[in-house]
Amino acid sequence: QRKNIARSVSLGLIAGLGLISYNCGSPAQGEPEQAEQIRKTDEKQQGNTGNTFVLKKEDLTLVSLQGADKSIEWPISGRVVPTNKTQLFSEVQGKVLNNGFKLKEGVSFLQGETLLTLDSKEFELQLEAQRSAFLNILTGMMPDLKADYPDNYQNWLTYVEQYESGQSLGLLPETKSAGEKYFVTSNQVYNTYYTIKAQEERLEKFRIIAPYSGLVTQAQADKGSLVSPGQMLGTIINNRSFELEAAASLEVASKLRIGDKITFRNNEIEGEWIGTVLRINDIVDAKTQNIPVYFQIAGDNIKAGMYLEGSFTGASYANVFAIPTSVLTRDDKVLLLENNTITGKEVELVDFIQDSILVRGLSNKDILITNQFDVPVEGLKLTM
Repeated sequence: QRKNIARSVSLGLIAGLGLISYNCGSPAQGEPEQAEQIRKTDEKQQGNTGNTFVLKKEDLTLVSLQGADKSIEWPISGRVVPTNKTQLFSEVQGKVLNNGFKLKEGVSFLQGETLLTLDSKEFELQLEAQRSAFLNILTGMMPDLKADYPDNYQNWLTYVEQYESGQSLGLLPETKSAGEKYFVTSNQVYNTYYTIKAQEERLEKFRIIAPYSGLVTQAQADKGSLVSPGQMLGTIINNRSFELEAAASLEVASKLRIGDKITFRNNEIEGEWIGTVLRINDIVDAKTQNIPVYFQIAGDNIKAGMYLEGSFTGASYANVFAIPTSVLTRDDKVLLLENNTITGKEVELVDFIQDSILVRGLSNKDILITNQFDVPVEGLKLTM
């Protein structure tokens, strides 16, 4: 009887506990939707962890790969500048004359032509007076030369006889002994001679001669105006020879070599111009972080100031695949879809091209997955 009573009490307690557990675990009346939402959330979290990650094919962004030959090209551009650009300054004082005046903007000229002439009449007369004084020195020492240095007297006599008014002095005869040299020096021959030669050189500065064929781009002197030493007269350029001054990135500059050729174009006019690398600067521009590269440019219709664009082919690769840089994993793998299964495949990095990367190790039948995943998915089989 005691056993029966104890058994009855135990069953009552168990039944009581079961009733308590049921009441605590069941959702409160009026809240079935909230409980159902919590249940679905738990199931989703349990189903997308570890190897139970659920993924369908329509959730993927797929790209069919196709290998091809690729060339790496970098854009390069710049402005055309003349090979020679010269600013003209006056070294003497004088009035601008009409004869031989070509210093007007837009005027073309040939090498050796006179661009501008200054009035040098007064200076020429002073120079001629110095030559006459020099001739008096020579004639005054001729008797002593004939008596003391007869072996060289004839050379000095010929020099004096060949003197012509208004002409530049010729080279002095060479002395044949130390005594003759001292004698000539004591008569101020050398000092006077070189003073006159310096003045003859200065006389040449009254004419501005074109150092090359070209064009006047700026003129700051007019006919009849008085020019002073140091005054700027104008600017000329060589309009038959041009260079292209381009700014290249550090990567491009490191691949360019002297003599490389690039084809340039202009968006406004038709035509192509071949540029040959002349020189590469070794200094990086602090503002742009580029390196100046200079090309010799050739072709028709080139004008200073034109903006030209081209591209430099740095390298060519056969049978490579261009894929987005973002799909490459840290261990140099990409994700492919094979038989509805995500597989990882290691690739060989070849080169970078803008926002893509060139790789080897893939085939034309491969299907690339470009999605980004926060969890490992390699080996995952897609659900239908």
